[in-house]
Amino acid sequence: IKNPLGGIRGAAQLLDRELERPALHEYTQVIIKESDRLQSLMDRLLTPHRLPLPGPVNIHEVLERVRSVILAEFPGVVVRRDYDISMPMLTGDREQLIQALLNIVRNAAQAIQSADSGAERGEIRFRTRVARQVTLARRRYRHAVQVEIIDNGPGIPEGMQERVFQPLVSGREGGSGLGLTIAHNFITQYHGAVTFDSRPGHTRFLLLLPVEDGLDHEPK
Repeated sequence: IKNPLGGIRGAAQLLDRELERPALHEYTQVIIKESDRLQSLMDRLLTPHRLPLPGPVNIHEVLERVRSVILAEFPGVVVRRDYDISMPMLTGDREQLIQALLNIVRNAAQAIQSADSGAERGEIRFRTRVARQVTLARRRYRHAVQVEIIDNGPGIPEGMQERVFQPLVSGREGGSGLGLTIAHNFITQYHGAVTFDSRPGHTRFLLLLPVEDGLDHEPK
Protein backbone atom coordinates (compact mmCIF):
# COMPACT_ATOMS: atom_id res chain seq x y z
CA ILE A 1 0.00 0.00 0.00
CA LYS A 2 2.75 2.44 0.96
CA ASN A 3 4.57 2.23 -2.39
CA PRO A 4 1.62 3.06 -4.68
CA LEU A 5 0.50 5.64 -2.13
CA GLY A 6 3.81 7.46 -2.59
CA GLY A 7 3.27 7.37 -6.35
CA ILE A 8 -0.22 8.84 -6.03
CA ARG A 9 1.08 11.67 -3.86
CA GLY A 10 3.99 12.40 -6.18
CA ALA A 11 1.77 12.45 -9.27
CA ALA A 12 -0.68 14.79 -7.52
CA GLN A 13 2.17 17.18 -6.66
CA LEU A 14 3.34 17.24 -10.27
CA LEU A 15 -0.20 17.80 -11.51
CA ASP A 16 -0.70 20.59 -8.98
CA ARG A 17 2.26 22.51 -10.44
CA GLU A 18 0.87 22.29 -13.96
CA LEU A 19 -2.67 23.45 -13.25
CA GLU A 20 -3.49 26.92 -14.51
CA ARG A 21 -6.95 27.31 -12.96
CA PRO A 22 -6.60 28.14 -9.23
CA ALA A 23 -9.91 26.46 -8.38
CA LEU A 24 -8.51 23.09 -9.46
CA HIS A 25 -5.74 23.21 -6.86
CA GLU A 26 -8.31 22.37 -4.18
CA TYR A 27 -8.75 18.93 -5.72
CA THR A 28 -5.06 18.13 -5.97
CA GLN A 29 -4.62 19.30 -2.38
CA VAL A 30 -7.30 16.82 -1.31
CA ILE A 31 -5.34 14.02 -3.01
CA ILE A 32 -2.08 15.10 -1.36
CA LYS A 33 -3.56 15.60 2.12
CA GLU A 34 -5.54 12.37 2.03
CA SER A 35 -2.43 10.50 0.85
CA ASP A 36 -0.54 11.96 3.80
CA ARG A 37 -3.34 10.95 6.16
CA LEU A 38 -3.42 7.42 4.79
CA GLN A 39 0.37 7.25 5.12
CA SER A 40 0.00 8.30 8.76
CA LEU A 41 -2.67 5.66 9.35
CA MET A 42 -0.44 3.02 7.78
CA ASP A 43 2.45 4.03 10.02
CA ARG A 44 0.18 3.66 13.04
CA LEU A 45 -0.98 0.21 11.95
CA LEU A 46 2.63 -0.87 11.58
CA THR A 47 3.52 0.40 15.07
CA PRO A 48 2.56 -2.20 17.69
CA HIS A 49 0.30 -1.06 20.55
CA ARG A 50 0.14 2.48 19.26
CA LEU A 51 -1.83 4.73 21.60
CA PRO A 52 -3.85 7.77 20.46
CA LEU A 53 -1.94 11.04 20.20
CA PRO A 54 -4.13 13.58 21.99
CA GLY A 55 -3.68 17.27 21.35
CA PRO A 56 -5.74 20.43 20.90
CA VAL A 57 -8.32 20.06 18.14
CA ASN A 58 -10.53 22.67 16.50
CA ILE A 59 -13.70 20.82 15.48
CA HIS A 60 -14.33 23.24 12.62
CA GLU A 61 -10.92 22.49 11.10
CA VAL A 62 -11.84 18.79 11.28
CA LEU A 63 -15.20 19.43 9.61
CA GLU A 64 -13.64 21.58 6.88
CA ARG A 65 -11.21 18.77 6.10
CA VAL A 66 -14.10 16.33 5.86
CA ARG A 67 -16.04 18.78 3.70
CA SER A 68 -13.20 19.15 1.19
CA VAL A 69 -12.91 15.37 0.82
CA ILE A 70 -16.66 14.89 0.36
CA LEU A 71 -16.97 17.69 -2.21
CA ALA A 72 -14.14 16.16 -4.24
CA GLU A 73 -15.53 12.63 -3.97
CA PHE A 74 -19.22 13.48 -4.45
CA PRO A 75 -19.46 16.57 -6.68
CA GLY A 76 -23.24 16.31 -6.89
CA VAL A 77 -23.73 16.70 -3.13
CA VAL A 78 -24.12 20.12 -1.49
CA VAL A 79 -22.50 20.59 1.94
CA ARG A 80 -23.85 23.46 4.00
CA ARG A 81 -22.35 24.81 7.23
CA ASP A 82 -23.96 26.28 10.33
CA TYR A 83 -21.07 26.83 12.74
CA ASP A 84 -21.00 28.31 16.22
CA ILE A 85 -17.76 30.29 16.15
CA SER A 86 -17.55 30.31 19.96
CA MET A 87 -16.79 26.57 20.10
CA PRO A 88 -14.09 25.57 22.62
CA MET A 89 -11.10 23.47 21.66
CA LEU A 90 -11.21 19.71 22.14
CA THR A 91 -8.46 17.42 23.34
CA GLY A 92 -8.16 14.38 21.11
CA ASP A 93 -6.40 12.59 18.27
CA ARG A 94 -7.09 14.82 15.25
CA GLU A 95 -6.68 12.04 12.68
CA GLN A 96 -9.08 9.75 14.50
CA LEU A 97 -11.69 12.50 14.75
CA ILE A 98 -11.34 13.23 11.03
CA GLN A 99 -11.82 9.54 10.28
CA ALA A 100 -14.85 9.23 12.57
CA LEU A 101 -16.64 12.23 11.05
CA LEU A 102 -15.61 11.32 7.51
CA ASN A 103 -17.11 7.85 7.91
CA ILE A 104 -20.45 9.28 9.00
CA VAL A 105 -20.55 11.95 6.29
CA ARG A 106 -19.40 9.58 3.57
CA ASN A 107 -22.19 7.17 4.53
CA ALA A 108 -24.67 10.01 4.08
CA ALA A 109 -23.19 11.02 0.72
CA GLN A 110 -23.24 7.43 -0.54
CA ALA A 111 -26.88 7.02 0.49
CA ILE A 112 -27.80 10.27 -1.28
CA GLN A 113 -25.90 9.26 -4.40
CA SER A 114 -27.43 5.78 -4.59
CA ALA A 115 -30.96 7.18 -4.21
CA ASP A 116 -30.54 10.20 -6.48
CA SER A 117 -33.60 10.58 -8.68
CA GLY A 118 -32.78 14.04 -9.96
CA ALA A 119 -35.89 15.48 -8.31
CA GLU A 120 -34.03 17.06 -5.37
CA ARG A 121 -30.36 17.78 -5.00
CA GLY A 122 -28.64 15.86 -2.22
CA GLU A 123 -27.66 18.01 0.73
CA ILE A 124 -25.65 17.46 3.90
CA ARG A 125 -25.56 20.05 6.66
CA PHE A 126 -22.91 20.46 9.36
CA ARG A 127 -24.19 22.18 12.50
CA THR A 128 -22.13 22.88 15.63
CA ARG A 129 -23.24 24.17 19.01
CA VAL A 130 -21.97 24.23 22.58
CA ALA A 131 -23.86 21.79 24.82
CA ARG A 132 -23.96 22.61 28.53
CA GLN A 133 -24.18 20.40 31.61
CA VAL A 134 -23.83 17.10 29.77
CA THR A 135 -23.29 13.64 31.28
CA LEU A 136 -21.05 11.43 29.16
CA ALA A 137 -19.59 8.06 30.20
CA ARG A 138 -20.91 8.64 33.74
CA ARG A 139 -19.14 11.98 34.07
CA ARG A 140 -20.69 15.39 34.22
CA TYR A 141 -19.19 18.09 32.00
CA ARG A 142 -19.91 21.81 32.07
CA HIS A 143 -19.48 21.97 28.31
CA ALA A 144 -19.36 19.60 25.36
CA VAL A 145 -18.96 20.11 21.64
CA GLN A 146 -22.16 19.18 19.80
CA VAL A 147 -21.93 18.27 16.12
CA GLU A 148 -24.95 17.47 13.97
CA ILE A 149 -24.64 15.88 10.54
CA ILE A 150 -27.98 16.13 8.75
CA ASP A 151 -28.81 14.82 5.28
CA ASN A 152 -31.90 14.67 3.06
CA GLY A 153 -31.19 11.17 1.76
CA PRO A 154 -33.47 8.14 1.80
CA GLY A 155 -32.92 7.43 5.49
CA ILE A 156 -31.70 4.32 7.30
CA PRO A 157 -34.04 1.35 6.82
CA GLU A 158 -36.07 0.80 9.97
CA GLY A 159 -34.94 -2.80 10.26
CA MET A 160 -31.29 -1.73 10.39
CA GLN A 161 -31.55 1.15 12.82
CA GLU A 162 -30.85 -0.87 15.95
CA ARG A 163 -27.72 -2.39 14.40
CA VAL A 164 -26.05 0.42 12.45
CA PHE A 165 -23.08 0.64 14.83
CA GLN A 166 -22.47 -3.09 14.77
CA PRO A 167 -19.69 -4.38 12.49
CA LEU A 168 -20.52 -5.84 9.07
CA VAL A 169 -23.96 -4.22 8.96
CA SER A 170 -24.45 -2.32 5.71
CA GLY A 171 -27.44 -1.28 3.66
CA ARG A 172 -25.32 -0.64 0.58
CA GLU A 173 -24.23 -3.27 -1.92
CA GLY A 174 -20.48 -3.70 -1.64
CA GLY A 175 -20.33 -1.85 1.69
CA SER A 176 -18.00 -3.21 4.38
CA GLY A 177 -20.31 -2.29 7.25
CA LEU A 178 -17.33 -0.98 9.25
CA GLY A 179 -17.53 2.79 8.73
CA LEU A 180 -20.05 3.58 11.45
CA THR A 181 -18.53 0.98 13.78
CA ILE A 182 -15.14 2.68 13.55
CA ALA A 183 -16.73 6.11 14.01
CA HIS A 184 -18.61 4.92 17.10
CA ASN A 185 -15.48 3.35 18.58
CA PHE A 186 -13.36 6.47 18.07
CA ILE A 187 -16.00 8.77 19.58
CA THR A 188 -16.66 6.60 22.63
CA GLN A 189 -12.91 6.24 23.12
CA TYR A 190 -12.91 9.95 23.97
CA HIS A 191 -15.88 9.52 26.35
CA GLY A 192 -18.16 11.00 23.70
CA ALA A 193 -21.51 9.78 22.43
CA VAL A 194 -23.11 9.42 19.02
CA THR A 195 -26.83 8.92 18.37
CA PHE A 196 -29.10 9.33 15.36
CA ASP A 197 -32.67 9.64 14.22
CA SER A 198 -33.74 8.79 10.71
CA ARG A 199 -36.74 8.81 8.43
CA PRO A 200 -37.06 9.10 4.65
CA GLY A 201 -35.74 12.49 3.60
CA HIS A 202 -34.08 13.27 6.93
CA THR A 203 -31.26 11.60 8.86
CA ARG A 204 -29.45 13.33 11.71
CA PHE A 205 -26.37 12.07 13.53
CA LEU A 206 -25.71 13.85 16.81
CA LEU A 207 -22.20 13.74 18.29
CA LEU A 208 -21.27 14.98 21.75
CA LEU A 209 -17.59 15.33 22.62
CA PRO A 210 -16.59 16.45 26.11
CA VAL A 211 -14.47 19.51 26.79
CA GLU A 212 -12.07 18.11 29.38
CA ASP A 213 -11.43 21.35 31.27
CA GLY A 214 -15.17 21.54 31.79
CA LEU A 215 -15.29 18.40 33.96
CA ASP A 216 -17.50 18.81 37.01
CA HIS A 217 -17.75 15.44 38.75
CA GLU A 218 -18.83 11.85 38.45
CA PRO A 219 -22.54 11.38 39.11
CA LYS A 220 -23.29 9.42 42.26
